[in-house]
Amino acid sequence: MGTRISADECVIEMLWQSPISPGRSWYEDTCGGRIEFEELTDILECDVVVVGGGFCGLSAALHLAEGGTKVVLLEQHRLGDGASGRNGGQMGSGQRGGVLELEQELGFERSKALWDMAEDAKQSLHDIARRHNFDYDYQPGQLTPMHRKRYEKEAMEEVETWQNKYGYSKVEWLDRSAMAQALGTDHYFGGSHDTGTGHIHPMKYLIGLAKAAQASGAKLYEQSAMASIHRTGGNFEIETPKGKVKAGKCIIALNGHHGDIRKE
Repeated sequence: MGTRISADECVIEMLWQSPISPGRSWYEDTCGGRIEFEELTDILECDVVVVGGGFCGLSAALHLAEGGTKVVLLEQHRLGDGASGRNGGQMGSGQRGGVLELEQELGFERSKALWDMAEDAKQSLHDIARRHNFDYDYQPGQLTPMHRKRYEKEAMEEVETWQNKYGYSKVEWLDRSAMAQALGTDHYFGGSHDTGTGHIHPMKYLIGLAKAAQASGAKLYEQSAMASIHRTGGNFEIETPKGKVKAGKCIIALNGHHGDIRKE
């Protein structure tokens, strides 16, 4: 007997295999329309070539172009088809590891430097959108409830450290009763409420970045995968299926969908 596949699973599989948009998501369907860029079919020369059209690549292209640098960005599919356009949209305070963990591993000074870097990044996200006047559906506030009683003590200590040692006043501890009132269920124990974080619409933010980068002078190309990369006389030459870019510097801004770029 063959394996039965539901209609929903068939739709998901079809969307995933779509040659037009392999990153299809709810965010794409609610972004109000994605801007499209042409495929590279010429031979271009620039100061910096950026490979990858997610947050990292577009942010780099934007900042460089704003500073007067001649920039070309290449994306193998469409901008935002990777994680940048379809992630959970959650902004967070600090790094992936908590400050207690980082202090133990790196010491307070380096942990605090990483904390400050993250705070600067949060502020930069808002500043860029404000400066270039685009909407990204920001919803402030984040609840982090504990689903195990044994996590409560350490989580409470983390919050107290944020407040007292890192000077972060936008977080508070909620006991189980307050958390139940906030969530509408008493399934969870206590947890934190952080008003300095929130949720964004990642695809809208990415579209805003792309428009801002283009308006600042960056040249953006979609459906232009890096086929090869070489260094010739101190410069980089990147070939795509139909074009080539020559640049003095190269930024590789790739993550999960880069394949094995070492062979290039």
